[in-house]
Order: sequence, then C-alpha cells, then structure tokens
Amino acid sequence: MPRIQQLPNHLINQIAAGEVIERPASVVKEIVENAIDAGATHIDIDIEDGGGKLIRVRDNGCGIHPDDLVLAFATHATSKIRNLDDLEHVTTLGFRGEALPSIASVAKTTLTSRAANEAQAWRISPHLGDAISPAAHPPGTTIEIRDLFYNTPARKKFLKSERTERQHIQQLVQTLALSHDGITIRLNNHGKLLGAYGGADLAARIASVLGDELLEQSLPIDARSGEMHLYGRVGLPTCAGNQPDRQYFYINGRMIRDKIIAHAIRQAYQDMLYHGRHPVYVLYLDIAPDLIDVNAHPAKHEVRFRESRLAHDFLYSSLHHALRGNIPAAQTAPPRETPAPPPAAARQQPPLRYDHDYRPAPRRSVAESAAYYQWAQKIAPPAGSPMNNGLASAKPTPPPPPSPSAGPQAKCSRILLGYPPAGGGEQGYAPAPTAKNDYAAASVSDAPGEHPLGYALGQIHNIFILAQNARGLIIVDMHAAHERILYERLKAQLRAKQPEVQRLLLPQSLAATPAHLDTLEQHRDWLHRLGFDLEASADESRIHINAVPSLLKHAAVAEIVGDLLHELGEYPASIAIERMQDEILSRLSCHKAVRAHDSLTLTEMNQLLRDIETTPASGQCNHGRPTWVQLSTDDLGKYFMRGE
Repeated sequence: MPRIQQLPNHLINQIAAGEVIERPASVVKEIVENAIDAGATHIDIDIEDGGGKLIRVRDNGCGIHPDDLVLAFATHATSKIRNLDDLEHVTTLGFRGEALPSIASVAKTTLTSRAANEAQAWRISPHLGDAISPAAHPPGTTIEIRDLFYNTPARKKFLKSERTERQHIQQLVQTLALSHDGITIRLNNHGKLLGAYGGADLAARIASVLGDELLEQSLPIDARSGEMHLYGRVGLPTCAGNQPDRQYFYINGRMIRDKIIAHAIRQAYQDMLYHGRHPVYVLYLDIAPDLIDVNAHPAKHEVRFRESRLAHDFLYSSLHHALRGNIPAAQTAPPRETPAPPPAAARQQPPLRYDHDYRPAPRRSVAESAAYYQWAQKIAPPAGSPMNNGLASAKPTPPPPPSPSAGPQAKCSRILLGYPPAGGGEQGYAPAPTAKNDYAAASVSDAPGEHPLGYALGQIHNIFILAQNARGLIIVDMHAAHERILYERLKAQLRAKQPEVQRLLLPQSLAATPAHLDTLEQHRDWLHRLGFDLEASADESRIHINAVPSLLKHAAVAEIVGDLLHELGEYPASIAIERMQDEILSRLSCHKAVRAHDSLTLTEMNQLLRDIETTPASGQCNHGRPTWVQLSTDDLGKYFMRGE
C-alpha cells in the first residue's frame, strides 16, 4: 500500500493552477483583479500570441512593500483577510492568496513594484530565485508573464488558436472594465491598441464596451430593499440579441454566474421577448457581505445567497416593474420645438427608483431614442388603468353597440368595443372605454399634446394603423397591440378574484419522485388555494391530480403539474405558477385579438390608441414583437432630402 506523504509546494501550486488557470484569460483576470483591489485607476495590458507568449499588466495602484515581495508568491499569503470574520465580510475581488503562486508555478514570472511611499521600485523573478533587486518603476506594479505552461506541455497543447485566446482576453477585460467606476483598462496586442475600456461613471463604462446603443435603448434601474441595492441598465425588449453575450451581472463588483439570478431576469422578460432572443443588461447588486458566500468556487465565478429566494424576488420585482412601464402615456407630449438631446444627455438620465414596495417613482427626464417607451415611468397611469389596480374601480358606461347591419366593419367594431359579434358568439375582452369615444373628427391641432400616440389617419392594407401625433407619424401593428391589451386585461381579471376550480371526471396522475413528494408536502396549502387538488398514492409512487384551475382544463394537466412541482422546488412558488398562467393567457389573447385584414373605423382605431397608452408593457406583444413605432417629422424629412 502506498504511504502518505507531504506534497512539495511547487507541485501544490501546479495543482492549484489547474483549478485557477484555465487559459491565458484566467491569468489576466487574477492579475487585473489584484490591481483593482490595489486601488488602480489606469491598467495597461500587453499580450502576444494570445497571451501564451507574453502577458504584461501594469497598474498605478498602491504597490507592494519590498519586504512583502517574496511573500506575494508564497502559498495562501494575502493582505486581504486575517481571520474567519474577514472571510465572511470579503469585499475585495481576490483574497485566497493562491493566484500568484499558481501562475509562477506554470510560467516565467517577474514582478516589479514600487509602493507609494518608497523611493525606488524592487523586482523579483521566482523562477530565478527569491532574491529581489532594485529597479526603475513609477508608483504601482507591473507583472510580466512569459511562456505560459512552458513546464506543463500537456496543458499548453489544449490552448486554442491565438485569435480565440485573444478574444477571450478581450471579453474578460471588457467585463472587468464594467465592474468599477473610475477605472480605465487599455489592451494592446503585439504593441497595437485593441481597445480602451472603462470610464469615470457607469454611462461611460457601458458606452466603452457596448456602445451608445444600450444607453439609448435601455432603462435605468435603481431599486433598494433592506440591505440590497440593485442598479444599472436593462435593455428594452426591442434591442435583445440572438446570443446571451451582452449580459453582465455583478455582485459587490464581482462578475458572477448564478442560476437564481439568471432565472429571475428571464422571468422578468418572459412575456416581452420573441422566442430565442436574449435580453441585454448591465446590472449591479450591492449586498451586505455577510449575506453571500464568495468562497464557493475556486475561480470565484459563483456566489451563494443566504436568502436566495429573497434575492430572486427582489430582482424579479424590480425588473418586472421597470419593464412593464412601457406605457406611452403622458399628460403633455414633448414640445415640437424641443431638439433631440445628444447621446451624452441620454447618459445622464436619472435612474428609476423604487422603495420597499417596488413602486416606480416619477422620472425627471427622457432619453430621446426611447422617449415614448419611458413615458410610462414619468407619470402615474390614469385612474382605473391596468397599471393602477388591474381593473377600473368603477365601470364606465360603454358606448352603444354598432348596428348589426352597419356592414363588414360592424363585426370588428363590436368585438373591439366589447360586444359579441352580430348573430351571437363569444364576447371578446374589450379595451376600457374612454370618456371620448368618437375621435373621427379630432386632430392633433384640436388638442395639442393631449395624447402621445395622437389620432388615427387610417389603415394600411387593414394590417397597420397610421396615426399623427405632435412628433410626427405613428405606425401601429393593430393585432400585436390589441393582443397585449387583451393579455393585460386577462391577467388583471385573473388576479382580481380567486381562480375557478375544474374537478376532473377522470383523475390523472404522474410518476412521483422524492423531490416531487417533498415539494407537494411543503406547498400543499398554497397549491390548494390556487385550485390544485393533488394527493400522493398510498405507496407514494404516483401523484394523483383531482382538480386544477379551470384555466388549465384543456391543457396537458399531468405535464403541467410535473413542471410546476419541479419549479416550486427550485424557485419561488409565485413565479412558477405565474409563468404557466401567463402562457395560457397569452394564447387566449392572441386568438381573441383583432386580426390582420380586419377593417376598423376611425373610432375603433383611436380607441385602440388610447388603450395602448394605458396598458402596461404595450411596446411589445406577448411574443416580444414591437407593437408600434414612431417616425418623427425629421425622420420623414430625410426621405425627401428636406433641409439638405
């Protein structure tokens, strides 16, 4: 039998390197994070051959005391923690003290540093010994890594092409540049500048990495609850991408990947994104250090929440309220003479703020490119609108039904205004009638600035509605817009009362797992209140379904219950059931909405415009497609070369 023996330090470091150093980008990450912890504001990175031949990182941080240079390469030597209490309140990016020893064990490493109060710099090269020597260097630190994996060829052969490794480093640098204010990072490849990232504030950092597009097509977030503070920007559903490559989430300045966080963000966007699209966001969560565990992963990619459901609900609620503020309603439209603000003005836009109730506070300014999208957060919605209380507190008097003999337009008229079609049929879900029902003779000049979406001019092929407002021309996809209106009304009606229960004539069942049984026992009362009657069989091998909410009576009940029990075990109960309800309601509203080629009267078109202005998230249909677009008079003038 082999005897137990102590491993040499060099081998220990090489083993640690296998966990910490995956590729050259991992080296850059560890060194740049140390520079950020040292208070650096300017960081220069030079690479050659994708980082395999050379990685040089220079910063203007606090530097390292000459007596600590040898210790910097000692195993688990650090200046950032002293005891267990420090470990539970870590606020720095690095703290383990294993990065430099691991790097030095698989690469030729040289460290040159000058502390702020020292007269000169000092240099150490661990692969040549522990001796330090004087050197010329400004205040700060330079770490030079050459020939990565030179002594571990098995690791080196797994490196990708130079281009691939360079792209990984570039993406990593962009991620780090977004993490903190006041940091500028320059990346050079073979002496040529690849990019300069970072800036003095959040807007500058985002613009340097993602361009002005996200600033112009996003909403600011600033939400607080207890010891959690969420801020940053979330992209509008219309600027979502095909790949999840523009998603940045930071906890206490640390980029993280967490399934709870990812799930909360997906749920916030769930009925606003087209299938297969991914949201864009740059979000920061500041939380008390003792509420998270940052020591959960060797590469520090993950954290653990002490109250994961609390964090999930807070994140979901904050984003959900902001995104559903897509109501183009305002008491006054922007003045015609107001010029479009420059991009810098958009960047200085004050963020949304929420109190513990997550209710949006008034906005103070509007970003030009997303002006109408964000008007919803500028004012409170009208009394009785879906944003206020789901349903009108007092039922308004509906307009008289159109005559059944009024021609082919009468059928659409009756459906849109809430009356069944002539000859019977199912009653549709109508938009809430307004005090003024006949807008046929109205114009923008009659009531300047009264309605953000203006007044209808007509239809294009009975698919799109043309409207004129104070800024120019509005084009509305009437089916998509009406679909969102009906969807929000159905949701409001469902939540205003207890759901109806449908008992199954022939109870269904599904195979039970131990996790299903635990979840059922834990959430039995809550499931019953929602309309589910579930019970385990005597041998606990199956779960019998005796009743479901009537909304699900025609659905695949067993499959839905299985999915529900699974999600209840992973995520907050309220989110799991809400997702299923939303899917059903989305299908219902799609079937009941006016269709392409339906002819509408001007009265119906204007009624639809008014309902868009008071409906949450009316900028997208239930599938994430835009419902309307704005063309300003300047936009129109460009087509005719006016002013040129």
